[in-house]
Formats: sequence, structure tokens, C-alpha cells
Amino acid sequence: MHAANWRWQGATFVAVPQRQCARPGCNSVASATFTFDAEELIVWLDAPVDGGARAGELCERHVRALTPPQGWRLDDRRGKREAAAHDLANTLAARSPLLARAFRNSGGV
Repeated sequence: MHAANWRWQGATFVAVPQRQCARPGCNSVASATFTFDAEELIVWLDAPVDGGARAGELCERHVRALTPPQGWRLDDRRGKREAAAHDLANTLAARSPLLARAFRNSGGV
């Protein structure tokens, strides 16, 4: 059984299982999920998410050692969504406090 993190969801905390690194012999907790597009020659790194499409998961040590094939590019998107949501919330709060509150109450931001 894998270890779990706890995340606030709705009005309760729920256990979020932690996945292990996919590299053989590594028992570390995965810190990134990787997916790729062979047509676009790109590898994406995202934060691990339950039920999300993925090619595999890596711990931070193996993420740092990850080298995509020659001609491919690596796009580390971990944290970008959270930063974009935070920026949007700040923009809404500055321009339209009522709209910002509506988004916060709906869980959209």
C-alpha cells in the first residue's frame, strides 16, 4: 500500500495516494507525471493527479536526470496552473471584487 497525502476537498479531508517513481529499483515518491507527444516532439511534466493520462511518474531525482531525445523539448508545467489561477484571482479581485468572490465560491479559482 502506498503512502498518502491529505487534501481538502469540499468540506472534508480526503486521502490522496502517493505513487512511486517508475524507474526500476527506485522506491521514492513520484513528484512528476510525464506525458509526451511524438508528433510535436515534446515531453510534459505535470504534478501527479489521480485518473490523469500519463506515460509514467518520476521522483524529483529522476526528473532532474531526465533528458528528452535529441530534437525534443521538455516543458515542466508543474505549478504553472496554480500560478495562473492565483494571477487570475488577483486580477479579478482588483477589477471586479463581486466576480472574484463568485469564482472563489464556485471553486473555479
